[in-house]
Amino acid sequence: MKFQRARSEEQKQDRIQEILNASSIIYDTAGYEGLNFTAISEYTKFTRPNLYKYFKTKEEIILLILNQDLKSWIAKLSKSFVINKLYSIQEIGEIWTETLMEYERLIELHAILYTTIEKNVTVEALAEFEKASIENNEMISSLVRQLFPKADMENIANFIYAAFTLAFGLYPMCKLSDLQIEAIKLSGSIYTPPDFKKTYLASLYQLMYCLEHSIQIK
Repeated sequence: MKFQRARSEEQKQDRIQEILNASSIIYDTAGYEGLNFTAISEYTKFTRPNLYKYFKTKEEIILLILNQDLKSWIAKLSKSFVINKLYSIQEIGEIWTETLMEYERLIELHAILYTTIEKNVTVEALAEFEKASIENNEMISSLVRQLFPKADMENIANFIYAAFTLAFGLYPMCKLSDLQIEAIKLSGSIYTPPDFKKTYLASLYQLMYCLEHSIQIK
């Protein structure tokens, strides 16, 4: 089928979503290294030149995938709580962690967001991602404010920052490649990768306790 140029903004958005859908599938099966414009063109009706009309690099595609994944996780997390019901720190932590672990790609990509992804995009694409991040942050802040009604906005912001930083920093330590595992064995090291859920929850409970009791470092 011959490729037809998008004539309207709606058609353009449909094309972009088609690229995102294909890229998501390719990433989930082939990983970050396996995602490229050649693979996308083989999976869709887009030629490589046509892909460049929408995205300059694969990292610009990944930014949009990240944004969609984050929105999806926040929506699922929000629906997991009943409005006006009081939850214990343990209950909130379990729900938070369980839903986050369902979005492994979100954690995986955020772990390399600042060091790899954001270094290979245009300033315009990054600015749009930052705008979307502001909206996402407002949604998650609103949810945390409902769960911890006594907490002030500064403590809520610090909690969200710490909870995300913990997840995205811990993940690479827990998900080692075959090469890394083999190297550990050959070195004679007794290092054992930590269990993500157990380790994350232990620290998340502490962060939530501090948030609940307004404990902060001055």
